[in-house]
Amino acid sequence: MEPLAQVLQQLSEPKLCASQEVYKRFVTRIDEGGLTRDENRASHYCVYFLPYNLKTQEVFIVHHKKAEQWLAPGGHIDEGEVPLQTLEREMGEELGFSYKSLEDPTPFLLTITPISNPVQPCRKHFDIWYGIPTDGSDFHIDPREFHETRWLSVPKARQLVTDPPNLQALYRIKEFF
Repeated sequence: MEPLAQVLQQLSEPKLCASQEVYKRFVTRIDEGGLTRDENRASHYCVYFLPYNLKTQEVFIVHHKKAEQWLAPGGHIDEGEVPLQTLEREMGEELGFSYKSLEDPTPFLLTITPISNPVQPCRKHFDIWYGIPTDGSDFHIDPREFHETRWLSVPKARQLVTDPPNLQALYRIKEFF
């Protein structure tokens, strides 16, 4: 079994999913193979992270240019990567930040996102969500990725975010910390 599939199986826990059906679909997709965008443009795994300020209890969300909506930062797992490598790469690319000074993060949520953007070849993402404790003082945001970024209370973030998996993450983040 390839390293990514092994790691995904280890990370997949029913308690991280909103339903037993999501869990079943998540692990069934692992067995199908072709887990990265490079291997399957339509259906693949992604990593998202929700920066959370423990002191102010605010989350960091972004108005993503490609998606044209408010979301948590993150992206596709590339071929040859495992989720923590994707997490490190995406955090570096989007926020100029590294989690390496933190204890290795663990996922707090697994979601499945249907994609209906006609410009993108993606049709379904299988998402692994990480909560990242930070105050954002080390962020160096890439303006090419986002229209805007904000630190907001969780209730205010829920008012801007419309994507169901992102809303699930916002509902679970406080339980995680």
